[in-house]
Amino acid sequence: MAFSVLYGGENYDINKFLRDHPGGVNTLDKFKGKPIGSVMKAYGHSTSAYHMLNDFKIDKNITGSVSENGRIITQDESARGSEEIKFLEELESRLDWSKPILSQLHKISPHYDKWVNSAVYKQCRLFSSPLLESLTYTPWYLVPVFWVPIIMYLVFTQYTEHVVWEDDTQDKLTSSQFAWHMAFGFIIWSFLEYSLHRWVFHYDPGSSNTLIQLHFLIHGMHHKVPFDGLRQVFPPIPALVITCILSVPVWCLFSHPVIKITGGLIGYLTYDMIHYYVHHGSPRDGSYLYAMKRYHSNHHFINHDKAFGISSKVWDLAFDTCVQVKKLGFSLRW
Repeated sequence: MAFSVLYGGENYDINKFLRDHPGGVNTLDKFKGKPIGSVMKAYGHSTSAYHMLNDFKIDKNITGSVSENGRIITQDESARGSEEIKFLEELESRLDWSKPILSQLHKISPHYDKWVNSAVYKQCRLFSSPLLESLTYTPWYLVPVFWVPIIMYLVFTQYTEHVVWEDDTQDKLTSSQFAWHMAFGFIIWSFLEYSLHRWVFHYDPGSSNTLIQLHFLIHGMHHKVPFDGLRQVFPPIPALVITCILSVPVWCLFSHPVIKITGGLIGYLTYDMIHYYVHHGSPRDGSYLYAMKRYHSNHHFINHDKAFGISSKVWDLAFDTCVQVKKLGFSLRW
């Protein structure tokens, strides 16, 4: 069923976007078949939102002022910086989305940062090889299927070894001490979550095509196509490799490293599931996940250089990258 709205004299069908709309479904219900220009302006929609709207256009046979690349220029757009919007669309026109995107990134390399942070509602193919392409998709449930048995095994064996069977009273742990080592590992992960997201996933690749391609694979794709549900959790095998690498300093620096690593894995699993949920779940107003869903939407569509925390705002507060999400007088529903 179509859900059409009007913007600048054009007709857009946003039916498939309703549940993905960061502002909820209920905020859109009353605008079916109506103009949305004034309300988008009133609620401070980002340039990216106006850019993405073009993906839902269903009627192009209208009259009006037209840009060189065919974009209809409206009076309302002029108030929002029409030059920036036209430039984003000119960048987009350099790429053919029916072909692998990774090999085309050199076409927008001088403006990669602006392009990658302007979301689209499209399918993104990375590789021409079907095998390589298939390896880039990860259904969310594969993550707990892979990691939960590993975590349960580690918890059982470590608890049995250090709490139940340990004979040396000096090395023997109480249940509370065991829990503390687990919690410490969880805290280590929470800092890693923030650090990786801020300083690795959001590093500036400059104009190097190789670095741009690497960044797009690691995280840029997620900002460009943030509604792709098959590319929002980390594939288990690469995650296992990274876990082994990150475990080395833990092993060298801390006592009972395996217990701490187990706590870190619990933190990682929590993070990955929360990340998927804040993109596709429907949390209730007043819940923790409702607040984090709005917070993460802010990171994607408004403050790309802030709000790096996904499972928690703690490190954003510590490093002064926290943002205040606009208070609403009503509840959002997705």
